[in-house]
Amino acid sequence: MISIRYILFVVLIAGISSLNPVAIDIFLPAMPAIAHAMAVDPGTLGITLGIFTIGTAFGQIVFGPISDKFGRKPIIIFGLSIYVIAAIFAFYSSNIEELSLIRFVQGIGAASGRIIGVAIVRDIYEKERAARLLSNIWTVSTIVPIINPFIGSALVLYFPWNSVFLFMAIFSGTLVLLTIIYFKETSKFKDPKALNPRELVKNFTQILINRTFVVYTLIGSITMSSLYGFLAISSDLLITQLNQSPATFAWQLAIVGFGSLTGSFISARLSIKFGINGVIKLGLCITAMSSLSFFILSINGIFTALAIIAPFTIQRVGEAMISAQSMAGAITPFPKKAGASSSLLGFIRQLIGACAAILVGYFSDGTTFPMVITCLFAGITPGAIYLYFSREIN
Repeated sequence: MISIRYILFVVLIAGISSLNPVAIDIFLPAMPAIAHAMAVDPGTLGITLGIFTIGTAFGQIVFGPISDKFGRKPIIIFGLSIYVIAAIFAFYSSNIEELSLIRFVQGIGAASGRIIGVAIVRDIYEKERAARLLSNIWTVSTIVPIINPFIGSALVLYFPWNSVFLFMAIFSGTLVLLTIIYFKETSKFKDPKALNPRELVKNFTQILINRTFVVYTLIGSITMSSLYGFLAISSDLLITQLNQSPATFAWQLAIVGFGSLTGSFISARLSIKFGINGVIKLGLCITAMSSLSFFILSINGIFTALAIIAPFTIQRVGEAMISAQSMAGAITPFPKKAGASSSLLGFIRQLIGACAAILVGYFSDGTTFPMVITCLFAGITPGAIYLYFSREIN
């Protein structure tokens, strides 16, 4: 029987881990209005998502080792505070250059949530049990992206576009208070040398030469890149090009979010019975088939909301199944370097995601093709990596 304390812990870590989706999913319905207000095309605004993600990547490479030295709680509070301040500054931004810089800083603050959330799980559990807890956390945190677009579309409908940033400040400010009051430190091995430059290089080198870490990280990171490609131009395609309302777009994002929720739920239920690799193999089959379907629809000129949302939602089911399992597999070899390993894992994931968002935004031409190519790459490549290295990680 699951205790109330366990449920509250999962909800709190899920909230902390949801800083990224709150910063992105509430922003998406407002993108056409922001693009109009700042006199830029939607593709250019999509690039700011990549800039935010780059900030997240660099934040993760820093916050993990810092939390190894000082503990998880003070660093979460610090990162959340950066997020709050950046959201307040974004509320007053007046041009794309200001917004891009502020979103970069906000991305750094957002990094504290998910990356230290993964380290907290590794502090408590190992391998399959860690994967199950991560899957439960992702199950809760994937509810947030389902709700966020509705919040964003309502804010854009009734208030100015910058109200989305005020909501972000309130959300993260609430998490600061909850962390201060309820969260108890989980780090048992504080590393006094964690921030020593030589020690950092040594730790990261030891992690990077571990083939298990590299394989699981590449599988998870490349798989997730399709999400960033989708986010970069989905509002342009579904709102501007297909002439839909932000409210309709919110429902469509909710369907995609339900795909993530379904994948996380399946992942949590199957991880103990079939193990990490069993769940990953199933997820890889789903992402490969859905991405190929998306590609076939696109090259045949089928450009409808259904032709975008249906295959991508199925792909999100597979991606969510792979995500928690690949994370747990990557960090399991490093019980005393959970912060550093999860930090490096997050850095690679976010950097690959940022590249996908920036490239898709840059090559945006009002069609699904840039998005589809990213989804196909994310759907096929991880399977090839798994097949090539399957003996080693098994």
